[in-house]
Amino acid sequence: MYEEDIEHALRARKYNAIRADERELINAITYDTDGIIKRRPCFGYSEEFIGELQEHDISVCDPDGNSDENWTFTLPPMY
Repeated sequence: MYEEDIEHALRARKYNAIRADERELINAITYDTDGIIKRRPCFGYSEEFIGELQEHDISVCDPDGNSDENWTFTLPPMY
């Protein structure tokens, strides 16, 4: 009886968590001065968001491709 409601709630929860992670990264980009931002592997980002970062010359290395198992975002140089 509640199966669909529970499934919807879990999907919404995941969606909201990803959006919160993305907003937090955007905030970190705004105030970064080092050019490299690292985030724990538990953070999640949508494919669309990663694509947008890459279109803006932000290099993205996911936890699977990183020796320290963190997300690494390398920003373009400041002008």
